Amino acid sequence: MRAKISKKDVLPTMLRMASVADKKSVVPILSHVLLDFNANGLTMKATDLDQSLIETVSAEVDTFGAVAVPAGTLCDILRKASDDASFEFSLLNKGEKLQVISGRSKFELSTLRADDFPVISQLDNSCHFAIKASEFNKLITRTKFSISPEESRHNLNGIYIHKEDNLLKAASTDGHRLSVSAISLDAKESIQGAIIAKKTITEIKKLLDNVDGEVVITFSANQVQFELGQIVFISKLVDGVFPDYKRVIPPTDGEFFTVKRSDFLNIVDRVSIMSDEKVKSIKLELTKDRLSCNVVNSKLGSGKDEVDVSYAGNGWSAGFNSSYLIDVAQTLQGEDLKVYIKESLTPILIIDEKEPESRYVVMPMRI
Repeated sequence: MRAKISKKDVLPTMLRMASVADKKSVVPILSHVLLDFNANGLTMKATDLDQSLIETVSAEVDTFGAVAVPAGTLCDILRKASDDASFEFSLLNKGEKLQVISGRSKFELSTLRADDFPVISQLDNSCHFAIKASEFNKLITRTKFSISPEESRHNLNGIYIHKEDNLLKAASTDGHRLSVSAISLDAKESIQGAIIAKKTITEIKKLLDNVDGEVVITFSANQVQFELGQIVFISKLVDGVFPDYKRVIPPTDGEFFTVKRSDFLNIVDRVSIMSDEKVKSIKLELTKDRLSCNVVNSKLGSGKDEVDVSYAGNGWSAGFNSSYLIDVAQTLQGEDLKVYIKESLTPILIIDEKEPESRYVVMPMRI
């Protein structure tokens, strides 16, 4: 095997491979990346058995061949070379070593047999659809922050993706808040609800942040596959049933107030400085055309700020985790927020009228 490749072509892919490869696995091959030099260039593969990544990049290949090498080590070699570097790859000692040469730098990496690398099978296209990468990126950005961090609640450890009419919808919850968003989807396929794991969301978000065009998404009974040009990312789905989230969304026929999003974000963020670091509790108090945010902390002292709002009701107050409110205000991008309220111990519903497909429910807390 002998080939040449430039740093600019191979490093972005190698960084993604190193992210997927399992550095802590007791199975050595899972910490490796498979390099397959073929007629199409260099095809690279990495897997931790839950997630798999396949990508082909341009390379001048003189002799075909495949070998597995330590992902982290190769990634560091490529990363620390000069920006304009190019590399020559060749096998030594009947494939026991991979030689990597760049200028005066020469490295020999121990290898494992390509035949020992796990087989990564792409999903068939029985249930797939194409959508703009930017739109799918927006969908998961609007919902990923409320994924539950508790591993014991495995059915909440991801984003629930499902189709409803001509919409692709996403929902996530940690039991204290709920995020729901949707984008248009012109697809005839019937898409059963599936929970995409948090780790998968993190990896696919990295890919979506750096690509344009479309992403083709394919579901099977227990896996999901994302195709973005020359990149194929496959992951296991979360095995569980997502709760019936619609029943906890408050109706929009009750009282509400309207507030400038930036003003709401600023007062909550400022006053939260005085809140307890663990519970981050603040109190919102609403009177006619005015919303105040205050904190009383027995150790630090107190803080209060207020902002003008549009409200004509009789008054309302409730306690909240400040970080939950900040997450919503930072995620949405519109100018105004509409906040639906009821009693002090009932959830609130936050909507940006310019993005009515995104809805956020936040549970109150006793203060």
